[in-house]
Amino acid sequence: MGRASDSRFLIDGSDINTESSTKTTVDDEDGRYQRAIRYPYDWPSDCYLFHSGRSHLVHDRIAAREGRVAVLAYGSNRSPEQLMRKFGKLHANQAIFVERCELSGWDVIHSAHVTRYGAIPAALVANPDVTIRVAVTWLDNKQLYIMDESESTGCNYGRQTLTRSAKPGDGDANEYEVQAYVTSHGPLRVDQQLVSHAAIDAKGRPDKGLHTIDVLKRAHTLFASTQSFKQFVLGLCDDARYRKEITHLLKQGL
Repeated sequence: MGRASDSRFLIDGSDINTESSTKTTVDDEDGRYQRAIRYPYDWPSDCYLFHSGRSHLVHDRIAAREGRVAVLAYGSNRSPEQLMRKFGKLHANQAIFVERCELSGWDVIHSAHVTRYGAIPAALVANPDVTIRVAVTWLDNKQLYIMDESESTGCNYGRQTLTRSAKPGDGDANEYEVQAYVTSHGPLRVDQQLVSHAAIDAKGRPDKGLHTIDVLKRAHTLFASTQSFKQFVLGLCDDARYRKEITHLLKQGL
């Protein structure tokens, strides 16, 4: 399956530095490509406060939770890089507490859809044998609204309260109720099996799982082998109709 034809704006190029313009286009393409294949991005693997565009040490965890809603971050939402995209450079008094936690009875797999930035994102699935090591974002009402919008709540994900409580990953005995975004597209099956997300740490899994780039490469081989892998990924980033087509095929499995 080929991607739809690219559209182009026609402009007067008499005042354009062609070499600089070409470099910008190449850099932008590489940025979009890397964003897709690197999902769910790096995170500090420990508790932090997000503000001013980066992570900071947490000095008062109780205060950081006060008046906030605990929302599970099992994919990119635990990453400062992604929080920067969604919330910008928050002031210190609006900081988001990202707390490392463990959650039993669930695993993180891959959702059967493509994001607007070309990734095949994470999804939750019940599994009594697995405990995942993820994070919780503590959000105020305005931040919760922004997060809902970013997750296309009602379309790609639905936010719901989980039946199990999260346990802080630093040995704190307290547990707390958490909400989570649950995929509306269903889980991605690979060779007719659910496959864990290899970027998410867990115990009790039967296999090592696959990374985002692994499932993208499988999709490329099955659905778009006549073009390069990078062209395939950029097509997912740039073409909403193409994303919809591939999402439909993902629901049938890889």
